[in-house]
Parts: sequence; C-alpha cells; structure tokens
Amino acid sequence: MQIFWLKRNLRLQDSEPFFESMRAFRKKGKVLPLYCHEPELIQQPDVSRQHQLFIQETLEELDRDIQSIGGKLLQAVGETVAAWCAANGVELLELAQNGIARGSQKPELFPPYFARSVSSKLRDPMGTDLSERFAPLPFPSCGPKAIPTAAGTDKPLRQKGGRSQAIKNLNRFFTVSYLKKYPFQISSPNTAWQGCSRISTYLAYGIVSDREIFQAVDRVVTDAHSRMNADQFGKFQENARFYLDRLSWRRQYMQTFEARPKLEFQCMLAQFNGVREADYSSEHSLNHSEQHFTAWKQGLTGFPYIDAAMRFLNQTGWINMRLRATLVSFATMNLWIPTTKVAEYLATEFLDYDPGIHHVIHQLIAGTTEFSELMVYDPVKQGRDHDLDGHFIRKWVPELADVPGSELHDLAKTAFRLSKKAELRGYMPYPEAIVDHQATAKKAKDRVSDLRRSDSDRQRASVEKSSEQKQDFQQSLF
Repeated sequence: MQIFWLKRNLRLQDSEPFFESMRAFRKKGKVLPLYCHEPELIQQPDVSRQHQLFIQETLEELDRDIQSIGGKLLQAVGETVAAWCAANGVELLELAQNGIARGSQKPELFPPYFARSVSSKLRDPMGTDLSERFAPLPFPSCGPKAIPTAAGTDKPLRQKGGRSQAIKNLNRFFTVSYLKKYPFQISSPNTAWQGCSRISTYLAYGIVSDREIFQAVDRVVTDAHSRMNADQFGKFQENARFYLDRLSWRRQYMQTFEARPKLEFQCMLAQFNGVREADYSSEHSLNHSEQHFTAWKQGLTGFPYIDAAMRFLNQTGWINMRLRATLVSFATMNLWIPTTKVAEYLATEFLDYDPGIHHVIHQLIAGTTEFSELMVYDPVKQGRDHDLDGHFIRKWVPELADVPGSELHDLAKTAFRLSKKAELRGYMPYPEAIVDHQATAKKAKDRVSDLRRSDSDRQRASVEKSSEQKQDFQQSLF
C-alpha cells in the first residue's frame, strides 16, 4: 500500500505526489490519502485556531473531491508520519514543491523556472474514476472532538478554506482589468483588500500550486495582447512583471529559509543575536517593554495607523505587504522588541503564515540580515501616504471616528479623543503615543548601524590577519 501524505500540499490538481502514487499503484500498491493531525505540531507557538479551522474546511472539501473519484481521505491523530516511516523502515519519498532546491540540489533561477512552469501540463484528476487505485480506510477517520484544539480564537472575517474558495479568488483577480490596476492598489489598505490577489493563504497550504498561478498570469497577458495596441500592451506587461516580481521574491525567501532554517530562532547576522532580547528583559526595562508589546498587540499604541492595522489584522487574519512591513518596523525598531518575539506573535495572526517567507521578511525589516538598506517605516508618514483622509483609521479605531482627516495624523490631536459612538460602545479615550517615533527610529538606526559596522570591522581585521599569515607562509617558503 502507498500512503499519499497530505501536509502543506492540500490538493489533487497539479499534485506530483498524487499523480506519482496513482501511476505506481500496480507496482507499489493501492493509495491511501492521509492527513495526520499532529498534537506536537498543533501545540507549537506559531499555530493558532484560525489556521486549524482553515485546514479543516479545506480537508472537508478535499475529502468530497477524493470521494468523487472513488477514494476516501483518512484523518487521524498521531505523531509525524516521517518519524513513523523511519521507525518502521518505510520508504518516504519527498517531491519538490515550488521549485525549491533541497539538500545538494542546485537552486534554479526564477526566469527558467517560470518559463518551464508556464509550459507544463497541469494534471487534474477530477471527473475520472480512480476507485480501483484507492485503498480502503483501515479504520474510521477521527472526529473533530478527537483533534487537539490549537491556541487562540477564530477570526470572524478571515478567508475560508477549500479549493473552491481558492479558484473563486483566482478567477476574480486574474483578469486584464485587475492586473492592470494591481501596482496602484497594493499599498493602501483602502484598496488592497480587493486590489491584491489574496491568493497567498491558498499557496501557503498548497491548495493551489505556483504553476497554476504562473499559467493564470500567462493567460491574462495573452488575453491583453489580443485586446491592446503596442503601447498599451507594453505598459500592461510591466504590471504583470510587477506581480511576478513578488512571486519571485516569495520563492527566494523560501529558498533562503530552506538553506538556513535556524533563521526562525537566530539572526542572519550573528552579532544581533540576543541584543534586543537583553534590552527587552533587563531589570530596568522589562515592565516597560511588556507594556509596549501588549499595547502593540492590542492596537493601543497611540499611533492611529498602526492601531487600525493591528485591529484590522485581529479580525481578518490578513493585511497587505506594505502594512505588514510598517507593523514589523514599528515593533522591532521603534519599540525595539526582539524580532523572534514579533515574528512568533504575527505567525498566529497571519492566516497565510508560511515559515519560509515569514521569518526571512521579519529579519529583513529588523535589519538583522545582509541586506544593505534599513527598512524603517515612519508610522505617521505611512498613514498620510496611504490613508490621507483617514477612512481606514476611522473604521478600525472608532475612538477617532469624529476626528477630521486633516487631524488624524497629528498625534497631539488624537491623544485622549473619544467619539460619542465609541463611548456608547464602552471604549476608553484613545491613548497618547507610547514613544517618540522619530527619536526611537534614530536610536534604532544608530544601534543597527553600529552593530553592522562592528561586524565589518571584525571581518576586515580577519581578512588583514589572514593576509599577514599568508605573507608569513610565503616568506617561510623562501
């Protein structure tokens, strides 16, 4: 018998593991689709209830799809399948996903990977009777009550799981009109909810493949070519490349994490390890630091754009990339909270959490990587740039519902405000800013620059010492 192990590959369409197992059924045995609810994994600090419910919704639809082609999905509670295979001498065959190189494999550049993906045939088993190839369930699937519950609560406005939801989203976005507007709608939270593709969660859980996305982009570009003149099409191609750039970055982050998985716990630049942690937990600042961290999580920092973003995230499980960077920058730079602490919390808040992308981006923004530029976002300027009239702020920070747009980005005029509507709903007056954002940003930039400079000095000293040793060695030869 073969076990088709579903983990972060929750689909049948364009699924190499599924196709290979179906093709080999006469030689290696019938196929049992399995999803294992692993208690140890569910209890990890980066897993939350919204993730678990999203997965369950996806599995319910996936089981119906498997039944429609003649099989059944087995859901079981137990420890990792990989460990069981190793303990019982069972061969575990892992196939590449997203073109990520593993072990000794050489990473493939994005352009050839994209070109190969666009021309690949995507297999879809739906509508085919494969009943003779499926194994019967060895025992009944576990019920919902048997599955350990992850920490946290669900989010009322999050995306729903399932392949049909992913395809609905894909069909909505991948049109000429949407892709044409994409570069101009992704930065402001007022337009990003509809203007972004919103496919990241479905990619994170393998409900759709990246090849399906690449081919969707290719179809839209082909459609645009047939409808536009040369100048129009040239501009449209730039917009399509703009979208593909982000998929290229996604793959690059994942490849980086594949090679360096310790980035979840350690800084890419070693001299940063423990620095923020020591400052955070020092006897002088611990209580102060915890208060700042709590205020940031609750959306009570006194910075309206930051607080609106965090409250929006708490309800939806999603925010656009620019706003994510702004939140992380504020937490790691202005509040100087340890990067791993920020990343761990936001992992539970982002429905589309993917470790390979998440931890690399957090370190980029926190300044702990080899990337030369410092990504410090001014929380007031970001609000002015992307929510000038304050529509987003007033919706998600009701304490400020009565504040005119011109005053919403003036911290002196938002402190201690309380609209009549918010007062009736039991809100307290809006807090004053918990830090001086300009002073803390400067201090963080100086600190990060000093740490980077010290590493450069060490490296230069090491190179000079190595050069001296080489000269001594050469002299000893003569």
